[in-house]
Amino acid sequence: MNIPTNKQRFLSLFFDYLIILVYLIILFGITFSFYYLVFGKLPELTELQSQLIALLTSIVPVTIFCTYREAKKPYATPGKKKVGLIVIYDKNPVISSLIRNFLKFLPWQLAHFSIIRGMFESFESTTVLITYILSISLLIIYILMALIRKDHRHIPDLVSKSKVMYVEKN
Repeated sequence: MNIPTNKQRFLSLFFDYLIILVYLIILFGITFSFYYLVFGKLPELTELQSQLIALLTSIVPVTIFCTYREAKKPYATPGKKKVGLIVIYDKNPVISSLIRNFLKFLPWQLAHFSIIRGMFESFESTTVLITYILSISLLIIYILMALIRKDHRHIPDLVSKSKVMYVEKN
């Protein structure tokens, strides 16, 4: 096993992102179709309802999917598997994978929170600005760590005591 290159890490991320994007497009299509067929329009939602829908239809399912795939053999999401990468854990794979994926998708959730809050409150609100800046900052830190560190590990890898490795195909 070898440390993967940046190209391998980002290629696996690209393939996983495509899967997530397809899921979100299908979810969008089903949701809009349902609302227009049943109610004839989109419902007006409160901020809390919007936050819960964003969390429970995107972040939670994607986190569970990635955790499930990375917590059992072959310890890889479809993108990692396609590129030949696996996740290796020092501790319990289920708990470590959950921690890793929670942290990995935290910037996405913070961005959701800030955008939804901005739509209901104001985009100039201190809470909105702080959570949005935090989401972008975390994302930049994750990417920079993966690019700069020799082992290409970022905060989710370090906290979960995991490492992504390249397994040469026979």
